[in-house]
Amino acid sequence: MLGAMSDLSKLLDDTVRPTVVKDLSDLVDRTVAAQSGLTGMAIKSAVAAAKKADGDVVSKSINRFLPDIVDSLAPHWNDYDAEQSAGFGNFLASRQDDVTNDVLTLGDRFAQQGPAAVQKVYSSLRGKTGKIIAPALPEFGDIVERHAK
Repeated sequence: MLGAMSDLSKLLDDTVRPTVVKDLSDLVDRTVAAQSGLTGMAIKSAVAAAKKADGDVVSKSINRFLPDIVDSLAPHWNDYDAEQSAGFGNFLASRQDDVTNDVLTLGDRFAQQGPAAVQKVYSSLRGKTGKIIAPALPEFGDIVERHAK
């Protein structure tokens, strides 16, 4: 499905990218806000500290790493058949373990490029990341599909 990849690369187009970044940033904010317990407090504190240093840190990070995110999604997008699935979000959710591993691989790479404080927080939360990411996969996939069309 060669055409599918060209559609996914549309997310990087100058006319589409700002909206993709905004929608994904909003998803991150909602996902962080929905966290509870000790992990939720740790995540919320880490994000709040990052935002205190730079109010646009989430959107800047998404924008910076969007090409890597697109590359990571490409195999899933290429396997996706819109005719046979109930949306790319549900498709990603049905491959939750693989997608979560891909996200963790990206997260590892991103954290290594960040300051020591980010690396420390990320490493302490990494094991719980799958439980945080999984519920957001349907909406994440829907955002990607909406902008790739």
